[in-house]
This record gives sequence, C-alpha cells and structure tokens, in this order.
Amino acid sequence: MASSPARVVGDQAPVTLPAGLPAHLTDSLVTDLEDGDAAATSSLAAALAAVPDVRRRRGRRHGLTGVLALAACACLTGATSYVAISEWAAAEGAAVLDCLDEEPHRRALPCEATLRRCLQATDAAAVDAAVAGWAGQRLAAEQARSAHAGDQILLPSATRRVIAIDGKTLRGSAPRSTPEQVAIAASGGGRTHLVAACDHASGVTLGQVACSPEAGKGGEIAAAQALSAALDARGLLVDSVLTADAGFTARELAAELRSRGAHWILRIKGNQKTLHARLKALPWSQVPEAARVRSLGHGRVETRTIRVIDLAGSTDGHGDFFPDAHQALKIIRRRRDRHGRWSVQTVYAITSLDHRQADPALLATWVRGHWSIEARLHWVRDVTFGEDHSQVRTDHGPTNLAALRTLAINALRLTGHTNIAAGLREHARTPLRAASKSERRV
Repeated sequence: MASSPARVVGDQAPVTLPAGLPAHLTDSLVTDLEDGDAAATSSLAAALAAVPDVRRRRGRRHGLTGVLALAACACLTGATSYVAISEWAAAEGAAVLDCLDEEPHRRALPCEATLRRCLQATDAAAVDAAVAGWAGQRLAAEQARSAHAGDQILLPSATRRVIAIDGKTLRGSAPRSTPEQVAIAASGGGRTHLVAACDHASGVTLGQVACSPEAGKGGEIAAAQALSAALDARGLLVDSVLTADAGFTARELAAELRSRGAHWILRIKGNQKTLHARLKALPWSQVPEAARVRSLGHGRVETRTIRVIDLAGSTDGHGDFFPDAHQALKIIRRRRDRHGRWSVQTVYAITSLDHRQADPALLATWVRGHWSIEARLHWVRDVTFGEDHSQVRTDHGPTNLAALRTLAINALRLTGHTNIAAGLREHARTPLRAASKSERRV
C-alpha cells in the first residue's frame, strides 16, 4: 500500500498518511493532526462519527464511521451500487481504515453484505446532516480562500448567498417485495423523493431532505420547510435568497423563509391560476425594459428582457398579490437555434426583495441561475451516476446512496472540477494520488 511522506505531529512520532484514498476526501480526513491527536481525524470523519449506529453492540466488528468513509470514497471513484462499493473497499479500503486509525480489531474490511446492511439501516437524515455539514464547512473555507485570492468562482454573488431549492425523484427506488408494492410501483408510486438546496455560485449542495410519503402533494413544501430549518441552524439562511420553481410557490413556505431572515424568488405558473392571471393582467406594456441580456452558446442565440413592477405601489383591486411580495417580474426569453428557428418563453415571478435590495439585472441573473440545480446536481446524478437506473430500494439505502453521490459531487466541485465524470474517472484510474493534495488545509 502506497503512502505519503510521514509528518511530525507535536511530540508524537511521525504519522504516515496513506495515499490509497481519493485525494479530495483525504484532504478532509487528515486536517486536524496538528491538534495532537492523530486518531481525531478532520471534519469529514468527525461528521461521519456523529452519525448514530443503530446496530446492536454485541457482535459489531466494523465501526460505522469506517463503513461510511469506505462508501464515500468508493462513490468518489464512480461506484454506484453496493457491489461496486464492496469491490473498491476490498481493493483500496485498507488506506481508509489506516487514515481513520481504526482499532486493530476493526481493521478487517467489511464484506458486501455488511456494507449493504449498514447503508440500509443507518438513519438517512443523520447521514445527510453529516454530509451537508461537512460541505458547508468546506465551502466556507474555500470561499474565504477565494476572497483572499480574488477568485470569484466560489464567492456568493452581490454579497448574498443565493440558494436553489428543487425536488428529484429516485425512479428505481420503489420497493417491490409484495404484490401490493409491485402494483404501486407500476403506477409510479412508492418512490423516494428528495428536496435539495444548491448554492448558485459554487454548485455545492447544502442539504437534502426526503419527502414523507404520508404527506401527499404537500410533501415537497414540508420537506422544503424542514430543509430551510436545517440551513438556518447552520447559519446559511439569514440574508440569503432562495429561488424555487412554481411547485414551491406556497404561502407557508414563503412565510417560513421570511421569518428566518431569508428572501425568496418564486416562479408563478398555472398551478397558481388566480395569481398567474393577476400577474399577467398587470400593465406590463406601460413598463419600460429594466434590463436586456444577450448570450451565445451551444449553437443558440438567446435574448432575455426583464420588466419589474413594484407591487407595494400598485393594485388590481383584489388585495395583496402574495404575502411579503414586493416586486413582480416578467422575463421574456427569445431564442434562435442553429437551424434558425425562434422560440419565445414568458416567465412570471415574484420576490420579497424590493428595488433597493436587488436591481432588475441581478434578479434576472438569479432567476436564470436557478436552473443550476438541475444542470449541476440532478443531471449529474442521473447521467454520470445512473441514479434513475439504480435498483437500490430497501429502507434508507436509496437516500443514503444519494447523499454519498452528492458528497462526491461536492468534493469534486470544491476542488475545482467542472466535469464531474472526468473527476470520477481520474480517481478511478489513479487511486494513489500525490501527497501534495493530502497536505492541503481546510
């Protein structure tokens, strides 16, 4: 097993850092050695150690922290199933356990059945809290480093953090153990649905919450409220701006966000028929264009214009448009493809920000940036990790594997990878990375 050069930690003997671990997670697993305790690994290991182990103490051979770390590192090399995780663990897992300094009787590598049972039984909310907490800490450190270096890639825009919230269904996650479950799955039911929050500037996922199956159509709203509470507890919500599609345009969610000190931009579509009709009926023809943006890319030419109406000073005779809504937006997108065909799309939105807090061009940028959660998270998990083709269905398994995939994406984004598939291939073919990566500090 290859290893990096030894490092002296205080008065201790030199500590050898295993290099057989994907480098971007090694960065986090070895950052607190200078504190004088080589066994107290850094933020990721500490976060994973906080996940409660629901197994009985008797007969427990493998620590849960080690199992989760093995699964996380395997996902960073592109593993998408329990079998793939166990195969990577058998080949390279000893480096992970050495880095964690597991007790000698726990150094044995877990088999596929043990990995599967642990990922199925471990509380999904606790795993997501660990992953999201680690990502938030790393993002804050990287943003501080970027601010010092003058790099704008990871920095929040206009001094505000902008967060996109959206939901995603794990299409293959519906259980099929009984005829009733098979019938429900055939009709499209029983699937795990997750609501995630993604930072616009960096593409880092700040958290995800599974919808309760008993909540019905209101499950996404309840999950978004739980997610906003988790973000607020970690200090990420105050003075931030949350963008959401029409499915999250609900008064209770908007009131929850404002009560926690956050602003919002919500799209309005046909699911809010009355509100949509009222917004369309506003005197837009009398309002001048506030901003116009032209962009080229992917063989398309796109022009976006935005008009803004101050709702505080206007009325259509039907009372308030929406609680805490200060401005209404109308964005017209005109697009010409490479074949010369034109398409026009009109988008309506409302926001709790007033004209002093964000100018029209910035609002248009934030509305367009909302789709980063689709392109940089959901699409990557579907296409690169094949998430919709996954047949993992039992207990917390689907949600926990989704959290580990998100962890891999976050780790790569935080270290400058823009092509996640290329980053996974890099780690798959070169598991033994140079020690220079593992020496970085968070």
